[in-house]
Amino acid sequence: MRIESAQNRKIRSTRKLLKGAVRDREMKFLVEGATGVTESLSSRSSVEEIFLQVPAAPGLEEIADLAAEKGVVVHEVSEQAMKALSSAATPPGVIAVATFTETEAGSLLRRPMSLSVILAGVRDPGNAGTIMRTAWAVGADAVFFGNESVDVYNPKVVRAAAGALFHQPFARGVEVAFLLEKLGKKGLMTVAADPKAGVAYDEIDMTKPCAFVFGNEAWGVAEDLLGKTDTLASISMESGAESLNVAIAAAVFLFEARRQRRESVQ
Repeated sequence: MRIESAQNRKIRSTRKLLKGAVRDREMKFLVEGATGVTESLSSRSSVEEIFLQVPAAPGLEEIADLAAEKGVVVHEVSEQAMKALSSAATPPGVIAVATFTETEAGSLLRRPMSLSVILAGVRDPGNAGTIMRTAWAVGADAVFFGNESVDVYNPKVVRAAAGALFHQPFARGVEVAFLLEKLGKKGLMTVAADPKAGVAYDEIDMTKPCAFVFGNEAWGVAEDLLGKTDTLASISMESGAESLNVAIAAAVFLFEARRQRRESVQ
């Protein structure tokens, strides 16, 4: 009878975190790749352990040193073990196990808020992660994942976010209609990105507190939610051009808000 090694048992149990139900039960998720793992270690988040492929690729030794400074256990594993742990087509060489980093929606809503993002049915993990990364880059106060959006701890979201989950405040599983009402009462102008809108995004005064709503990749923001926002805005494009990817559209809106606000204080 073959006896399973302690490391193999550890890898097998850790791999289960690739499943959403297990993540929710354990309140832990996997962080794959040098950027995400480094950001997790440099933040105040709790990193429980790290798996490092040996021999380590250039630059990954520094992660081991940083982990040692933080008192985080590093497991040295083979290439085969790293492939077993990773969900990526090309295993990243380093993976961390971190505890959930979200903030409860009610807690976020009690904070001062000038700029926030609402994902209303964004299903593609790459788009969701990129929007998180962009929100962090512009200094957004919060990102709210509507209850029909992709799981923020999906490995593809985590990879695309490139460490943003450890810095950008966010909440998940939020009822969008309820959220729009609450943000309106806080004095935020709610703006839905809609390619059919007659008002262009750069015609809106974004120097005032505002919340941007971005919808599903295929059908956009649902009609019932459009009616609950203060205004709709589109991105002007050449005739015949396809509508932009939702992550690109979000970047356009968010950096326009950043531009307007910087110019208003000059």
